[in-house]
Amino acid sequence: MDYTFGYRTVDDTAKHPKDYAKTEDIITMKKRDTEVKIHIPIVDDEEWNPDLDFFVELFDPHSIDENQVPKRLEGDDTRCKVTILDEDFPGVIGFESTDIRVSKNSEVAKIRVTRTEGSDGTISCMLKTEPLSEETGA
Repeated sequence: MDYTFGYRTVDDTAKHPKDYAKTEDIITMKKRDTEVKIHIPIVDDEEWNPDLDFFVELFDPHSIDENQVPKRLEGDDTRCKVTILDEDFPGVIGFESTDIRVSKNSEVAKIRVTRTEGSDGTISCMLKTEPLSEETGA
């Protein structure tokens, strides 16, 4: 026997259309079907946000409540929380050490730059070395 139900997204801390695309549809599963995949577009912007949540819930398209909205199906497993993880924070770059001594005869100065507090996307810095002034010692 076929089974027809609906699914819809419901705002929580994530809001449509800023964070995700509001989605609602009716699905009919055939007797031998064991799963259905649904697709909910997530908005990927370049600004940092805290992790945000919304819900996907299943509803009965044939049962309408007093507000003319289809009623959610009964059961604890008919509502799913989706968390949008924000990975847009590129982090902070800095020097591993702020005081490095190099021999005058060295051909290379090794200076380590570290990236902390984030790892998404590209982060860069420019380094420039200048010779010390022999007159002032600076």
